[in-house]
Amino acid sequence: MSLHSARVAALLAWVNSTKVCPDPLNNLSQLQDCSVFVRIIHKIHGSKEGESVLEQPLPERISFIHGFLQKHYRHKLAAENLVSAQKLLDGEELALAKVAVLLLYHTSMSSKNPGDWNEFDYKTQVELASILKFVLDNEECLNENLEPFLQRKAEPSSSSVSSSGFEEHSPLSSLPHKREVRFLELQRIATFPSTRYVPGKEMRRGGSGLPSAPSSPMGDIMQTPQFQLRRLKEQLAFERENREELEVEVAENQKLVMEKDAQITTMQQRIERLAKLNEKQAEDQLEPKEMEELREKNE
Repeated sequence: MSLHSARVAALLAWVNSTKVCPDPLNNLSQLQDCSVFVRIIHKIHGSKEGESVLEQPLPERISFIHGFLQKHYRHKLAAENLVSAQKLLDGEELALAKVAVLLLYHTSMSSKNPGDWNEFDYKTQVELASILKFVLDNEECLNENLEPFLQRKAEPSSSSVSSSGFEEHSPLSSLPHKREVRFLELQRIATFPSTRYVPGKEMRRGGSGLPSAPSSPMGDIMQTPQFQLRRLKEQLAFERENREELEVEVAENQKLVMEKDAQITTMQQRIERLAKLNEKQAEDQLEPKEMEELREKNE
């Protein structure tokens, strides 16, 4: 089954927005060497090994990506099954799309780099928001559900709904149909400004008589309690892991300090013994001289 073209296009738009490639990508096959994924991890997530991994062969780059996903994926034991290393080696587009989805998810969760989602057009934002919402809703069973989601074709819909770009997993799909139509009218009027007053439409705060611009689907979903809770859990897990790493480092440093203290104590003891031995040797050398002087006096 072919991949969902709108979702693939949205993922590629997000990859291009990271600006890790000199030229924009327009096909998943351009991700087959996995160097773009490594650059995204290095740039957004601050991985120290990113630059050196780029010089390694493809299997090493895939291993690096796998390690990152296992470290950050909520269910670490399932991370390796979620994205097959062999399928990445084979350049399978579905596997490449999976990696892009997971990196998009983790990037959106990162408080260090929330991203400027307004740089995407509305339709792309709807698709990206639907992807995030899907991952949030299916974390417990992502292994089983992610492939059908990426392969699912858009369902036929009425002209008003299809023109809006809403999908079945869009965070805005639960809104009443009447509100969707009204939203489209507002979007159309905002696109073509007019001084004409439209009864029943919302007004701008400035009182200009123009309707307000449409909201950002990505901004909307990132403000939901579900997303905020998940982000806090991610940050908490990250801080705990950092603390554990620091505790291990502190324990290793303490062990090293104790070893150095033991070495210093041993060296001090040797110095004291050598000093005493030196004093004794000096005394032994002085004693014959004193005896000789006494003999000379007696004679």
